[in-house]
Amino acid sequence: MDVSVEDHEHNLYDLEMQVKDKKDLGRRIRYYISKYDQRYTLNKGKTYRNMKNITIIFFCMFDPFKQGKIRYSFHWTEDSDQTIKLSAGIDIIIINAKGKPNGESNDLLGLVDLINDCPVHLNKYFDWAQKKIKELNDDPKWRDKIMDYETRLLEEKQEGKEEATITGLKKLITVLKNLSSPYDQILHQLELTYGDQFTKKELEDFIKQA
Repeated sequence: MDVSVEDHEHNLYDLEMQVKDKKDLGRRIRYYISKYDQRYTLNKGKTYRNMKNITIIFFCMFDPFKQGKIRYSFHWTEDSDQTIKLSAGIDIIIINAKGKPNGESNDLLGLVDLINDCPVHLNKYFDWAQKKIKELNDDPKWRDKIMDYETRLLEEKQEGKEEATITGLKKLITVLKNLSSPYDQILHQLELTYGDQFTKKELEDFIKQA
């Protein structure tokens, strides 16, 4: 999570930044909710009634719904009768930094300006945030630390992809062997499917190991 907060009443808040529209915002939100449920909301020995409330807030540099609104909020209600609510303890808020003002609070409008890197002279909280942002941007050690962190994330992501690919490759070999496919046919199928990622020698080694 980008920012994870628990208030004095033990409600949880997950704040996320989304720069590019990858057309998967709903499923991305679903994923974050599932991670929160796994890690934080239900302690061992407790019932479902003890689950903590979660508010997911996404700050987007794009309008995911093309309606021009700054703030979109979602709650669980019955399709044909909005007065019927399902108490799931989940609230979803999406802030569109490219939206047009329409009666929002000064704090929210100031936050949108801050996201868009515009100066905000509203209160001490915005003053502190802008001062902190400038300090971090001017700190070469911090910039190097962020770049190292991003590099590690990319490396971990790539390693995860490679592991998933190898797992799929080994499953394919097992299926083909269970079908009594001859060696040459198995190798040919692997070359068609994974030839752009592994050499022939590597594919032959995978067959031997399976």
